[in-house]
Amino acid sequence: TDLANISAKSLTPVIAANDKVYDGATAATLSSQIVSGVIGSEVVTLTVGSATFDTKDVGTNKTVTASGLSLGGADAANYVLGPASATDSASISAKSLAPAIVADDKVYDGTTAATLSSQTVAGVIGSEVVTLAVSAAAFDTKNVGTNKSVTASGLSLGGADAGNYVLGAATAADLASITQASLTITAATNSKVYDGTTTA
Repeated sequence: TDLANISAKSLTPVIAANDKVYDGATAATLSSQIVSGVIGSEVVTLTVGSATFDTKDVGTNKTVTASGLSLGGADAANYVLGPASATDSASISAKSLAPAIVADDKVYDGTTAATLSSQTVAGVIGSEVVTLAVSAAAFDTKNVGTNKSVTASGLSLGGADAGNYVLGAATAADLASITQASLTITAATNSKVYDGTTTA
């Protein structure tokens, strides 16, 4: 008789990463985590400590790396992990932002032109910098009225973090009023020769 050793069989960790909407973080989730190379129907599972995208920013086919790997299951003692990490590709899509405006009331001026006291976007993550630019704002009609619809169009995003966001709507609306314009009445009078009356 002789003695010999049986060494653990090396397994390859395999992950499938999920796409996600931009959330300002590199954290990734996995739809599956398995090991390749298990013999027959033996039970060996893969546990993942964490999974992260290469950067937090929007992009397609971004690298996702799973680390803190370990084996589990009834037959895990007969196996060892080959690589210490596993990778896959997934995408981060832009987060949708809702544009919001605050329109100013105005005095009737014969046009539909409107001015805005503010133009913002809702849904920006943390202290990231995203601004809203508006190319035009107009009342629904030029006429006097209260709670009239004002629509802002030609919207676009700006700011240092704008690349990770997209506008959820092409326009934004608010209510404002057009009040009546005051008129000043003036009269031009002619001089006359005295005729004993007050008629002008």
